[in-house]
Amino acid sequence: MSISGIIISIFLLAVTVLAVELIKKKLTIKKVFKRIIIILLLISCTALGAYKCLQRSSSFMFTKTTSLSQENIDGISMYESIDSKEFVQKYGTNLERIDNALFDYYKLSDGLEIATNKQRQIIRVVINSDVKSNMKTSKGIGLGSSVDDIINAYGTNYYKRTEEQMPSSPVIGYVDHERNVTIEFWNVENRVVEIRYDITSME
Repeated sequence: MSISGIIISIFLLAVTVLAVELIKKKLTIKKVFKRIIIILLLISCTALGAYKCLQRSSSFMFTKTTSLSQENIDGISMYESIDSKEFVQKYGTNLERIDNALFDYYKLSDGLEIATNKQRQIIRVVINSDVKSNMKTSKGIGLGSSVDDIINAYGTNYYKRTEEQMPSSPVIGYVDHERNVTIEFWNVENRVVEIRYDITSME
């Protein structure tokens, strides 16, 4: 059942209980209306909170899977350790740290941004328009690519959402349900301005 379905069910149950109490003469009509208004306010706040928390994940929940097993950006793959020999040879160990309360974020020498979990495995890779970058995904999509280029490369099993961090920035994304990873293309005026490759639990 969807979040909206659950919320409607809770509301109907609450209204039914209040109606039964009214019939039993335990509540006046005025008290029933007051309680309904309070319930509506509580449900609205809960729904808004749930929407904010699940905005990204609810977008791809029912999207068909797209295999991202070969995906990488500039040779960086999901769950790769930043202590691995290959990573250290390319980027070294003195990574520029970015302040973030939830995860360890780093800015790499070529402008890429990455986030790691407690095991120091990469769980997000970001290319954005702050850096003039020619880096591309495994399927050849980079900054400046068109939405048509994305769909031609990755197929039609995509989801759409709007990202609030950039004013009215549409996002096209693909999810690999087996590996629990997504790749998202943020676009402005039909051109890619940011690419995020990360695990599905990232918000």
